[in-house]
Amino acid sequence: MSKTLVMNFLTDQGKKSSIRFKEIKDNVDDSVVSGVMDTIIEKNIFITSSGELKVKDSAQIIDTTIEELNI
Repeated sequence: MSKTLVMNFLTDQGKKSSIRFKEIKDNVDDSVVSGVMDTIIEKNIFITSSGELKVKDSAQIIDTTIEELNI
């Protein structure tokens, strides 16, 4: 089983941009993610092809389970 954190932002051009972190820890919660997103925006850490990240849009944790099949 693998967990991926997806953080979605709006840029200064009004476009959506996402950052993904694979294999996150189990204890990641709303407040931690919100704080990280605030820091990314405040420190202007990432600049995308559609501009600077300006607003938090949403965040999800995607839990993926892989089941091997005998073929």
